[in-house]
This record gives sequence, structure tokens and C-alpha cells, in this order.
Amino acid sequence: MNIFSAIGGFFVLIWNTFLFNPIINIFVFFYKISFSNLGLAIVIITILLRLLLWPLLKSQLSTTKNMQSVQPRLAEIQKKYSKDLVKLREEQMKIFKEEGVNPLGSCFSLLIQLPILWGVYEAILVMSQHKAQYLNKLVYFSFLHYPANYHYNLNFLNINVGKDAITVGFFSVAAISYIILSLLVAYSQYLVSKVSLPNMKSEIAEEKTALELKDKSKGDDKALNIDPNAFSGMISKQLLYLMPALLLIISLGILGPIPAALSIYWAVQSFVIYAQTKFFFRK
Repeated sequence: MNIFSAIGGFFVLIWNTFLFNPIINIFVFFYKISFSNLGLAIVIITILLRLLLWPLLKSQLSTTKNMQSVQPRLAEIQKKYSKDLVKLREEQMKIFKEEGVNPLGSCFSLLIQLPILWGVYEAILVMSQHKAQYLNKLVYFSFLHYPANYHYNLNFLNINVGKDAITVGFFSVAAISYIILSLLVAYSQYLVSKVSLPNMKSEIAEEKTALELKDKSKGDDKALNIDPNAFSGMISKQLLYLMPALLLIISLGILGPIPAALSIYWAVQSFVIYAQTKFFFRK
């Protein structure tokens, strides 16, 4: 048990030293230069972070585009080797190699981003819930220190970034700004999901695939030639509405208290990702 505790303590030390503490310092610095407004600091940091992570997003989008370009060939071998999974995998890897496609490329870029995004998430929580006395211990430079009892300014566009719609009273006038923010979170996620949908070819195949699946469920053995492209389109169309709805519920605080600061971060991030994605595919 002591060994596991030591290992856990080591990882916490690494996390705090090289990621969380530097992110906290960045937040406090931008808070200071953003007229002591946490909401404005979050907006600026989120935009800068997404610009910094643009190479990773670009790599992820390139992988997605390349995967879509080889979908017709993958669909052909799927039908041809539907009963020989070993041969199917061999032919798939052959196509990936010929086209220079790395199916794990997007996963790799996403894994690099996750620790950074989680660090930002924790920093927002800490700044919206603690006084300066707590953060002064984490800040490197004395000019970023505030009096111990100082409360960071959480007011941003008529919103207390430390609360949510449920906390302030969902049916009160004060909740209107929070509800609007939550709707922006959902809408921004909808835009990101929509711009990331597979190509139209997979969408056209959806109706046919749905009918084939229905026939197969009734015992029709002839309904075996299901277009694999359709599955990605069908799943994406579900996520197009499911993710925004889920984020709307979370942002409102229905599932539990959540600082509006996180909703601001998510909405700004999604709008920037949407713009970057549109720019990538248009280019």
C-alpha cells in the first residue's frame, strides 16, 4: 500500500510542478491584466490556448480527411472479405500504408491535448472557488499576489462565473444570463459536431443501411451487404444532437453545481474550434 501511495504522490508532484501550477500562474497573470475579471481572462486564455493547439487540431483534421478519402476502398474490401476478418484487416492496413493514413493519428493528438485541457479545467475550478490566500501559495511571482482575504472578481456580463442557473434559481430573472450562456454552449457544440460530420456519401447510404438492418433483424439472410460508410454517418448524426443536449443539461447545473466559468471556457473553445475547422476544410 505504501508503494502505491508513493507512486501516487510522485505523479501528483509531477502534475502540480509541470502542469497545474504553471497553468494557475498563467490564469492569475491574465486575470491581473484583464482588469481583474476572471471571465474575461478565461476568454483570452481559451482563444490563445486553441491557437497554440492549432497544429494538433490540424493534424487531427488531416487524419479525419484522409480517412474519409479512403472510405470507398474500405467499403469495397469490407464487402469482399466480410467473412474473412484476418484478410480484411490485412487489406485495410495495406490501404492505410499505400495512402499514408495513420488511423491512430487523431487519437495521438487528442491524448496530447487532454492533460492541458484538464489542467485548465482544474485551474478554473480553483480560481472560482478559492480566495487569494490559497492561490498565493501556488503563484511564483510576488507581483501576482493578492491580499489573503481577496475574492477574485467573478462577475462577467451579469454572470457570477462561480454559479450556474440552478444555483441562482432557474425561474428567476437572474438565471436568464446563465440560460443564455448554456444555450451558447449547446449551440457551439452543435456547430463543432456538424462541421465534423462525415462526407455526404455516408449520409446518403444511411437510409439504405437502416432498411437493410431492419430486414436482417427480421431474418432476411440476403441483407448482408451493409455499407460500412453509413455507420459513421448514423453515429455522427446521433452525436450532432446528443452532445449539445447533454452539455446544455450539464451547463445549467441540472446534474450538479458547475461554475459558469467552465461554460464560458467550453463555449469559447467550441466557437474557435468551429472557425478553425471551417478554415481548414475551406483551405
